[in-house]
Amino acid sequence: MRRGETAMTVSYERERAMSERRDEELQRFFDGELSPRRARKVHARIVDDAAEARRLEALDEMGAMVREAASASADEADFSQLWAKVERGIKADAKRRERSFMPSRLLRWGVGLAAATAAAVLAVVLLNPLQAPPQRNDCMIESLEVGAGATSTIFTIDDPELADVTTVVWVSETQGE
Repeated sequence: MRRGETAMTVSYERERAMSERRDEELQRFFDGELSPRRARKVHARIVDDAAEARRLEALDEMGAMVREAASASADEADFSQLWAKVERGIKADAKRRERSFMPSRLLRWGVGLAAATAAAVLAVVLLNPLQAPPQRNDCMIESLEVGAGATSTIFTIDDPELADVTTVVWVSETQGE
């Protein structure tokens, strides 16, 4: 590509970009989306340039065609069954949601069976304890004083089965003052 061709290409690209910006600005003017100050400038450009005025007329004609087509489509639409279809869709959606929230039969039976088993075990344990409650422990306590203020205490349980293994001797020594 030669230098002159590059300049022409750049010039063409710049011109095309400006044209696109002007088209967009004209469309925004037509739709009433420009600020009042910018709208005045575009209006002045339309008054001065016949090509711009023709493009604005073309936009107006296209808008009229779109409005007419939309109006014809709206007139042809049949809304007599619309609410019936909407209600059927709502009911189907509600049933689908209801089914999704229902726990499975296996889960329901499993939870019920676990609760019944726990209740049965609790009833057996409460009504028939596994071991007898503790009995009263009688014991004899003897206290002997041995020498200078020292006390020896002997605990003996009066149970023939435990007598040999449950004797406790406690020696308490006190310091002299």
